[in-house]
Parts: sequence; structure tokens; C-alpha cells
Amino acid sequence: MASNANKQVVIFGGGVAGVQLAKNLSKDVRVTLVDQNDYFEIPMAAPRCLVKPEFAEQSIIPYAQALPGVELVQGRLMEMSTAGGEVQLGAGRKVTISGDVYVLATGSLYANALMRSFGVASRERKGLYRRYHDTIQAARSILIIGGGPIGAEVAGEISEVYPDKSLTLLEVGPRLLAGTSEHAAQHAAAVLSSRGVSILLGEKLESSTTSIEDIFAGKGEATTSGGRKLAYDLLIWCAGGRPNTAYMKAQLGKALDGRNRIKVGPDLRVKGYDRIFAVGDITDLDENKMAWHITGQVNVAAKNIRRVLRGGGQLATLAAYRPQTGNPKMAVTLGSRQGVVHLPPFGVIRSPFFTRKAKAEHMLVPKYRKVLRVD
Repeated sequence: MASNANKQVVIFGGGVAGVQLAKNLSKDVRVTLVDQNDYFEIPMAAPRCLVKPEFAEQSIIPYAQALPGVELVQGRLMEMSTAGGEVQLGAGRKVTISGDVYVLATGSLYANALMRSFGVASRERKGLYRRYHDTIQAARSILIIGGGPIGAEVAGEISEVYPDKSLTLLEVGPRLLAGTSEHAAQHAAAVLSSRGVSILLGEKLESSTTSIEDIFAGKGEATTSGGRKLAYDLLIWCAGGRPNTAYMKAQLGKALDGRNRIKVGPDLRVKGYDRIFAVGDITDLDENKMAWHITGQVNVAAKNIRRVLRGGGQLATLAAYRPQTGNPKMAVTLGSRQGVVHLPPFGVIRSPFFTRKAKAEHMLVPKYRKVLRVD
């Protein structure tokens, strides 16, 4: 362990994967974390924060508190190469950050700042939740775009707290929650429908009179691919994100697949590069992009990074990560009191007590605060 004490690992991205890996490695390795924000946000809590902004006081943790032994560079990764990452700091100044090993953990980009903000301080993020809570309160009709886990959970939160609001959930696929089993999706749909949520399947948003980028845009009308006209007081975009990998294209573009995901080997090194790893949503691993799987990736990456730093980078000496291909494991909350969990090998669990204790009650905030040892 001591042989790695003077080695430098640079992690680009401070989401679930990057923060857990930084915490793990900082025990015996010098770690620099590069992120646009000054805080880590537990992403599973975001739907709850929309209706209960005080929840963000626990789910948003300054990096200084979460990672006291890690150097933070607040900036945006603009271009990655084998020599390091070119990072844009405040006021447009650029620096190149170099190390012995690099980790790409930049996560996903979304259509707007609702689910993830970039380049803001923790107080600004908390302020966004307070303002958005007021916006939801004022709206009578709400249109939610996207029937994946985020869309279903947002619909669950709003329908629980504001049962009198008119909610419509628009999903382009044939059912909700495409990443898990049909039985789990059916239960989620049944719960939402019982609360009066109108679920429209097989149609996509063709246009809207308000900008998707402006989360406070207010009243408008949406047109669907089925020709429907849907008036709304508030449009909430919850469709899936896209890989945040534009920084790869100039010099490391050959490591991207056709969907702009980073190609990695079983050892989680970027294909073709011995000292660059990638973890989380941005990889081409054949598995659902769920936080469930991140811990396994982090453990394998941490072990292999230490071996590479010690000079043991041969494939035969590195651990292999096994993607959770086809694994329907998923926990979806439908407000603070119930949800649905598909937990192999037990199958679909609908019990309000179980789903409440598993996630709905706390949105995994205590788990991640314990992992980061902030309480």
C-alpha cells in the first residue's frame, strides 16, 4: 500500500461513481477530483427534493466534507488525452491536469438543470429546489416527459403530495420502466393510475411551446407524435440522459462507440489506453445504468488502479468486472410511502412496508452519507 502513497490519480467527475472511487483510493493514494460543482448530490433524492426542498439539506454534501483527503479542482473537462485533461476553470482560464492514472466518471448530460446542475454552488442547487417546489405548487396541470425511473418517481412524488393536481406522464415506449420486468412496471402504472395520473404510452413529444431547457417556463402546449394537444402549466422533462463524453472526440475518439459511450475492457480500462479507466453511465457496459451496479465497478476499478500504480498492469493480474446484463434489479419509489422493487432472485416486491424501508422513506440518503462517513 505504501508504495502508492506518492502516486497521483485524477478522477474527472464527482457523481456516484467518481465520489465512491475517490473515497476508496484516498486511503493510500493522492487523489484529485475534477468537477464543475463544489458538492456531491445523492441523485436518488432529486425527485423528493422537488416536493420537499428541505430534503436537500441532507442529500447535498460539499466535497470538502465528503472527501476531506481529496484535492478538488472546480472546473469543466474540455479535452482528454494521454497527457492529462484540459480543464476550464472560472473566468475561462484553462489548465492541464496530469497524473499517473486517470479515471473518467463524468456521467450523463440532461436536457436541463432539473436533475443535475453544472457549475453551481451547493446553496444555488438548494435554491433551485425551493423555487421549483413553489412552481409545482402553483401549477394545476403538469406534463411529465419520460416513463423511466426518474419520470415514474417524479410522478409518484407529486401525486402523493398534491393529489388534486392533473398529472400526465408521456412515454414513447410500450410501457413504463423498460429496464426492469413487466410485472414491476405494471404495478408502478397501477399505483400511479389509482392516484389519477394519466399515462400515455407509445407516443413521444414532437414539440412544445415552451423551451425544455427553461425549467421555469410555465404554461404551454405540447404536441405528441399521435397528434394529441396537451395543455400544461408546467412541463417536466425526465427522459434519459446522454453520455457526457464530448471531451473524448478530439484525441481519444476511437475509444467511443456509436452512441458516444466509452469502450472499456473487463478491467474497466478504456480500450487502447493502459492508464485511463472509465466507470459509471459513460461506459459501453451492457447493463442498466443504475446506481445498483456502481459499487461493483468501483471495487474492481480501485483494485486495478492500485495494481497499475504498482506496475502490475498486465491483463492477467487485473480483476475483471462482470456486467449485469439483463439484470432487472430496480427499486422505484412512488412517493415516500410505497414503490416497487424487482430484486432477483425474489422477483417483484410490492409490499409498501418493504419498499418504504428499502428506499421510499429515505431515498438512500443515509446509505451514501454512511459510505462517505459524513455522519
